[in-house]
Amino acid sequence: MSVVNSSVALPAEVSKDRFARGSATFAAVTGIPTEAYLDGFKDSSPDFGRYVIEWVFGDVYSRTDLDLKTRELVIIAAGAALGATGIDVIKFHVPTAVRAGATRDQIFGVLTQVAIVAGVPTALAAISAAAQVLGPHSQVADGAKA
Repeated sequence: MSVVNSSVALPAEVSKDRFARGSATFAAVTGIPTEAYLDGFKDSSPDFGRYVIEWVFGDVYSRTDLDLKTRELVIIAAGAALGATGIDVIKFHVPTAVRAGATRDQIFGVLTQVAIVAGVPTALAAISAAAQVLGPHSQVADGAKA
């Protein structure tokens, strides 16, 4: 038996391995139980939530070319560069970056750097989103890890 995933037929065992690896990685990275995340998709697109777990966390996050903190800072920068469509990405990944050891200075430094390519208004919106998540009195002090 095989499972169709990304228009490629994969053996069912491969899909199960990817999901198991992705579930473990997702929970470790985000601190959110995988099932709680998947519940958010159950009424709209349950397959999409599973694809995120399998591909994003089972395949991409499992690579060893970047450490987790760097990976999270890159995602925050990419989310910021997307402008309004990336705000939810920023709000989701700022806490995961902190869990990975990123400091406030690093997070806001990345978002400041985004202004060069994406523009000041885009960077300001991203900075505002990150500030909402971190709050003025968050446990992540300037230059300090969580």
